[in-house]
Amino acid sequence: MTDTARTGPFRTVMVDTGAVRVGAFRCHPEHPSFADSGPARDCCFVFPRTAVEIRHEHERPFVANPNVVTFYNRGQEYRRAAVSAEGDRCDWFAVDAEIARDIVRAFDPAVDDRPEWPFRLARGQSDHAAYLAQRELFEAIQRGAVDGLEVEERAVRLLEGVLRLSYRRAPARTAAPRDAVAHVERVLSERWDQPLRLRDLAAEAGVSMYHLCRTFRQETGRTLHQYRTALRVRWALETVRGGGRLVDIAVAAGFSSHSHFTSAFRAAFGATPQLVRARF
Repeated sequence: MTDTARTGPFRTVMVDTGAVRVGAFRCHPEHPSFADSGPARDCCFVFPRTAVEIRHEHERPFVANPNVVTFYNRGQEYRRAAVSAEGDRCDWFAVDAEIARDIVRAFDPAVDDRPEWPFRLARGQSDHAAYLAQRELFEAIQRGAVDGLEVEERAVRLLEGVLRLSYRRAPARTAAPRDAVAHVERVLSERWDQPLRLRDLAAEAGVSMYHLCRTFRQETGRTLHQYRTALRVRWALETVRGGGRLVDIAVAAGFSSHSHFTSAFRAAFGATPQLVRARF
């Protein structure tokens, strides 16, 4: 690892339209600001590209990985802890507080009681469509292929979509299910490429196999298998862009065959790996 990775800049602004800003956050665990990079500078929603533990002020910690989207209010304190050896790699979309309030109001009318704190949720759901849409937008910004108005409109649609999906998920009523699910989310975030079994996951979480199946789906909106597959295909989406043989990517992602990989990828993103590679 270079000295720059240890101490250099970790937050890059890719575009700033005034109403919307989009940027990249790349912070290695050995960076002095990794655990605490200061309060959130913007009202923003974030798409993780690696797994990291996030603890918002006065909230329980959770694992942020490519299956979720995280929300931050301007000035909000939070801390992070390493899960991935790469640290925290994510793409962030900051919106004007007025925009955030207007979108949130459709799902949470009480937002007007906290005008400077529009995001009540610390994290939400990111389905395959939203994940692909934000990756395509980020790549288009990097290429200079979109103007400010298009960036603003696409960011607004992204936020509306992830909030609609996130507000459908009801939180657990007690701490115990949340703890078990959070533990398994961390295990899957660290070992998504491995052939894990239900008995092993339940034992690690300290709950029965049936209890884990039921509560995990209630909390995340996905089965354990769906959750792991989503992590695999989202990792593959990043890797496909860099070239390399697709059969090697399939094996590295934990799929049993190239055809299984292609089928899962197409089901997630609506196109084969070859076609998605061409689009990027």
